[in-house]
Amino acid sequence: MQTIIALLFCLGLVLMAMAQGWLGALWVSLGFFIALFVTARIAYPILLGLPRAIRLVASGEMRAAVYRRLLFTPVLWIVALAVIVLLVGFSWPSAAAWFEGNGALSAGLWLGVAGILLSALSSKSRADFDADFDRSYGQYYFRRPARRRRHVSTYESMKP
Repeated sequence: MQTIIALLFCLGLVLMAMAQGWLGALWVSLGFFIALFVTARIAYPILLGLPRAIRLVASGEMRAAVYRRLLFTPVLWIVALAVIVLLVGFSWPSAAAWFEGNGALSAGLWLGVAGILLSALSSKSRADFDADFDRSYGQYYFRRPARRRRHVSTYESMKP
């Protein structure tokens, strides 16, 4: 999957370099890496984390409080991006119009979004995300060793 993403990126670079010159290739690169970074912060927790959390909460392995923490980061990024777009749009309309009309930047942004969405299909990316999920949200797992549960239940059964 990473090969397909890399090929799409190279294709976008070549097309924009042919259409707009080397400056177009620079804008494609910038848009691609910005979109990779931001979309990963928004899309991965929703696409990969939420289904896993739903499954773990439904099976009783994780507390439901994980939803709040899991969705906090994407909501924070969406709000921050909306504020930035509104501030640039209202305070500097000519810059907003230039960014909107820059085809190379837009193409790079769309390639980055597509790259993140395609990487979610990769088994390696999902395995990496699962390891990060366990490390980041490990505090929400119920940790009750089987030996301790048996001991408590035996003790409870001995009570009069």
